Amino acid sequence: MKISKKVWFDAIGVGLFTLVYSLIMSGFSLWMGSAAFVAVSYFFGAGFPKDKLWNILVSFALGIVWGLIAFRLLQIPAFSGLWASSIMFGLLTFVVLFLQGTIMKFTIVPAWLIAWGTTMLIITNISIHSWSLFVFQLYASMLLGIFVIGYASDLFNQVMFHFFPEKKPAEKVDAEPVKNE
Repeated sequence: MKISKKVWFDAIGVGLFTLVYSLIMSGFSLWMGSAAFVAVSYFFGAGFPKDKLWNILVSFALGIVWGLIAFRLLQIPAFSGLWASSIMFGLLTFVVLFLQGTIMKFTIVPAWLIAWGTTMLIITNISIHSWSLFVFQLYASMLLGIFVIGYASDLFNQVMFHFFPEKKPAEKVDAEPVKNE
């Protein structure tokens, strides 16, 4: 089996910069590494849309806010039951889609919903002692995932392809001899 240079460069680049991210994460006590992987996975899965980077980053921020709103509403006894919380989540999802379809066309719904889900997953499983620090660390982890893992591995690919370009197939030569008339 022949493995393409792209597969090699992608695997080495993402692996290398995941290592770099892990060192940064540990050095700054960013314990939400999973948020970085969710963010960069979305970015890669969406086709690495560099032209939509700011749209995605705004959508991630809105998703975090949506997670905080939903979590706060769940702390109200009237919203914590099965039916009430289901209706609340349905309405919040409706609002996301409505806003994106009307006055916030620059947002990207999957990025918004992924950040919302990531936020909810984390805050429903741990105790938060400083909400502002939590939000900062969560968003920073998402940004670092995209920039350190995503963009750095992309730059690594560009450098590697510069030094080790793909070989172009040799041009076909016609088998027929040229006739002189």
